[in-house]
Amino acid sequence: MILQNLKIFSEGILRKGALVIHNGKIKSIYYNESSDDQKENHDKIIDCKEKLVIPGIIDIHSHLRDLGQSEKETFLTATKAAAVSGITTVFNMPNTIPPAITAEQVKSWMYKAEKKIFVNVGFISGIPKNIDLEEISKIINLGVIGFKIYPLGSINEIDWTNPLNIQKILRISSDYQIPIFIHPDFSLTKNEKDLILKKHQNKEINILKLHNELYPPKKEVEYVEFILNNYYNFINDNNTLLENYPTIHFCHISCKDSYLAIKNALKKNERLKISFEITPHHLFLTNDIKLKNPNYGKVLPPLRDKHDSQFLFNELKKGNIQLIGTDHAPHTIKEKNQNYIKAPSGFPGFETYPLILLDKVCNFELSLDLFISITSQNPAKTFNIKNKGFIKEGYDADLVIIDKIQEYPINSEKFESKAKFSPFENIFSRIQIWKVFLKGIEINKNDSHPKGQIIKRNE
Repeated sequence: MILQNLKIFSEGILRKGALVIHNGKIKSIYYNESSDDQKENHDKIIDCKEKLVIPGIIDIHSHLRDLGQSEKETFLTATKAAAVSGITTVFNMPNTIPPAITAEQVKSWMYKAEKKIFVNVGFISGIPKNIDLEEISKIINLGVIGFKIYPLGSINEIDWTNPLNIQKILRISSDYQIPIFIHPDFSLTKNEKDLILKKHQNKEINILKLHNELYPPKKEVEYVEFILNNYYNFINDNNTLLENYPTIHFCHISCKDSYLAIKNALKKNERLKISFEITPHHLFLTNDIKLKNPNYGKVLPPLRDKHDSQFLFNELKKGNIQLIGTDHAPHTIKEKNQNYIKAPSGFPGFETYPLILLDKVCNFELSLDLFISITSQNPAKTFNIKNKGFIKEGYDADLVIIDKIQEYPINSEKFESKAKFSPFENIFSRIQIWKVFLKGIEINKNDSHPKGQIIKRNE
């Protein structure tokens, strides 16, 4: 197959060219010239009409649901939503029903996904109860990308506010050189939460600001610093060699101070194996937004104040943020229509992510080079996803072809996700996702079939 008449962004330059795709790989790249190879021995030639091609987007944080939560989302609906958005690889989190914390559960989880995923999926496991080392070894042998810890609502009855448990998980990361994904947050006490709720009693409540008070930025910062201190202690107490440093990844950093805590740690010692992600909603939304149902914007960590989102977006523009994850977390409309206390946190993110960020590129608020780095190249390098993230000869033909069109409002009713609501509702974009390829197979057509594969660590 040949994709011709493209605009190809490579090595900082946008040039007209063509891609020759063979056996799912980018066989050849031609710039500003034709070749006999472009015309011979190819059963399909697509004129891309000078549209822009970029590498398939890699989303390192999502919740695909299914299993005991198929009313919220299934592997089919979630990965179809990713496919139509230009996201060709996703990482899936383990707060499933039952939770993915044993080798048997992880195996069942992966089996459920087989032949039901439109994009490639990497699985992140929970930690077995009692931090069972034998079970952990079995899970690692299944090829999981890493392990996830949730201090607010542990899925394995492990107290992740106990330094001894953190030291144990850092030991596992060090021994196996496997990433630990961390949801950074300490909980307020029940009394503290009750006082906040009482303060808002008999008042007109701004639900999103209330949510921010109940899960305040200071607790996120506190947990980030708690993990960093444990990380330093582990290295120093064990005289850990550089090659054996634990690998940790902070999920959805949402405020200035926790961002600065991580950056300062890396500034002092750039060899630390520490990474972090920011979500699109923490970059572009605040707790001041007006929604038909405020619960549609309820998420953990909460939407923060304007100064946090502006600060993070400025850091993104400067090239100081390396990774983005959507935290795609679908729920039913019925759940979200409950009162604030009962309504779950989270909303779909696949189908808004590229539209919002690429629109910033169109508006010259974000460079195309930076967009490709943070959405494709950096996640591929950080998590060692082989042959992906770049438009290079020999790499997988995971590609997105996009076009700039007249601006239109985002309409969640048209989502492929089962969760047809969004805090980005009616925000405008000028981006059209024209074609999406996974190893050279077009996956965003209405009649596409699931061709995704399970991505396994070190394969």
